[in-house]
Amino acid sequence: NNASSNNASSNNASSNNASSNNASSNNASSNNASSNNTSSNNASSNNASSNNASSNNASSFTSIPAIIKQTLYQKQTVSAYSDSNPIPIGLPLPEGSFYTIQVGAFRLPVANNTFNQFAPVYAERQTNGFIRYSTGFFSSYTEAIQARNEIRQMGYADAFIVAYKNRERVRYSDLMTAAERASVNSGGAAVPTNTAPAVDLTYYSDPLAVPATLIEKTQGVFFTVQVGVYAKPSRNTVLNTYSDLHVEKLASGQIRYASGKFQTIADAAKQRDFCRANGIPDAFITAYKNGKRISVPEAKTELGIQ
Repeated sequence: NNASSNNASSNNASSNNASSNNASSNNASSNNASSNNTSSNNASSNNASSNNASSNNASSFTSIPAIIKQTLYQKQTVSAYSDSNPIPIGLPLPEGSFYTIQVGAFRLPVANNTFNQFAPVYAERQTNGFIRYSTGFFSSYTEAIQARNEIRQMGYADAFIVAYKNRERVRYSDLMTAAERASVNSGGAAVPTNTAPAVDLTYYSDPLAVPATLIEKTQGVFFTVQVGVYAKPSRNTVLNTYSDLHVEKLASGQIRYASGKFQTIADAAKQRDFCRANGIPDAFITAYKNGKRISVPEAKTELGIQ
């Protein structure tokens, strides 16, 4: 999103014409006016260029706004963050009401340049030890839906909308206008999204990594228990404590580990409790269908479980 400028040429051409006319008249005041106009035009051009650069400048997303007056979100071609301009973690959320898009939750902070396709990004620390990452502050549900669909197509298949009011999570339907609710009820806002880009299935090729099955190759609907997210295929043999490991590559490049493959919530809950009692207190149940993550309620419906 480097700012592009097409602004100088027209003003310079106009300025040259003005200078030629003023030279022929030999009028000092006219020359002064021409000089001033040229200077003014150049200054205006520079200001326009400066403003455009500022609006698309990756380094401008350094903090969380105090209040959301209008939507703050843009797509990027490079990360807006770096070690010298880190992703804000644990800062107070804005006052008022807004929507945002959650793009991931991790046990450890991710690299500051992880999210390179959108901004702003911010993170919240959870009581369960996870760090929740979100992007954008949206003043309307329609804008949030559009951004969520775009982000899913970028590869963040689990991205979803969250609503806040006075710094507390609320149902996003609480913030929707009557027109937005009517659109959702009629199926107008929830536009189907395209399939996420295919994953390179050679990502788990480290011969020293703990043995695991690729979720992307696993068919059917099943429950499993998430036990961790790692920057790369893990060689930590402690993971072997948790039987039947499955792995999934996230859009961020990180590797998500899960334990077990179950057809009932009861069996998944037993494995979750085992993991919690053996070193992973924040282990939790999740679900997949044909290599794609789905919600637990969706999996229950697919499997005919009440």
